[in-house]
Amino acid sequence: MAPLLMILAAQLLIASGNLLVKLLETNAPVFQLVLYRQLFATLLVLPFVWRLQGNLKLSPFYKVHLSRALLIGLGNAIFMLAVLHLPLATVTAVIYTSPLLLLLLSAFFLHERIGYRRTVAGIIGFTGILLISQPTEFNLYIGLAFFGAMTSATNSLILKAYSTHEHPFSTLFWSNAFAMVFLIPATWYEGADFNLPVAQVGLTLGVFYIGMTYLIIHAYRRADASQMAPVEYTGLIFAALFGWWFLDEPLSIVVCIGIGLVLFSSILPSYSELKAKWKSRQR
Repeated sequence: MAPLLMILAAQLLIASGNLLVKLLETNAPVFQLVLYRQLFATLLVLPFVWRLQGNLKLSPFYKVHLSRALLIGLGNAIFMLAVLHLPLATVTAVIYTSPLLLLLLSAFFLHERIGYRRTVAGIIGFTGILLISQPTEFNLYIGLAFFGAMTSATNSLILKAYSTHEHPFSTLFWSNAFAMVFLIPATWYEGADFNLPVAQVGLTLGVFYIGMTYLIIHAYRRADASQMAPVEYTGLIFAALFGWWFLDEPLSIVVCIGIGLVLFSSILPSYSELKAKWKSRQR
C-alpha cells in the first residue's frame, strides 16, 4: 500500500473510532472505556513484542513509560469525555492544536528552531481551529479537549526525546501496559457497572489503535514526514463528514473555511520541499 493511502486509512480509523464513542450515551463511563481500549491494545501488541524480544523483560526506560502511561490514561479519558459532548469536527479541530503545542514545547525543551514558515502556519492553523470550534463563550468540554491536546503534545515530546532508544512496538506495549496502573484504580473509583456496549467499543478502539499505529509507522518509514504531514489532517475532513452524515451535525461555510485553513497550515511548512520534489518528478 502506498504511504499516502496508509495515512488516509489511519485517519479513517481514528475518525471511525471517535464516531463509535460519539454514539455511546453521554454518561458512559470514560475510564472504563479507556481501560478496555488500552487493555485490548496491550494484548493485541503482545505477540509482536514477544516475537521481537523473545521475552517480556522489563524495559530499561520504565520510568519514561510510567510518565507516558499517566498521560495516556488521563489524556484519553478527558478526550473521550469531550467527544461525548462536542461535535466531532469541533473536538477533532481542538485536538489538532496538539502539533502546534508540540512545536512550542520542542522549541522550549529541546531547543528546536521553529522558523518563520512554521510560525505563520501555526497562526493560520490556530485561526482555522477557532473558526471550527467558534468559542463565543467558555465551554468546559472545549477546555477539556484542549487539555487533552496538551497531554498529547507532552506525550509526543517525551516520545520524541526517546524514540531512537527503543523499538516502536516495545514502546507501544510498555506505555499501554503501565497505563493499567492508573486506569484500574480510576475505573474502580468511577464506580460504574460493567457496560457491554462500552466494552465492545473499547475492543474496537483497541484494534483501531494498533491498526492506526502500524499504518503510520510504516508510512513514515517509506516516505518523508514532509509528504505525510498534510495528509494527517484529512482526519478533520472525515470527522466533519461523519458528524454531518451520521449525527446531523451542522456543516456551515465557516466550518469549511476553518477546515481549509487547517489543511493549508499543514502544507505551508513543507511547501518548498514538496514543490521541489514535484518539479523533479516532472522532468
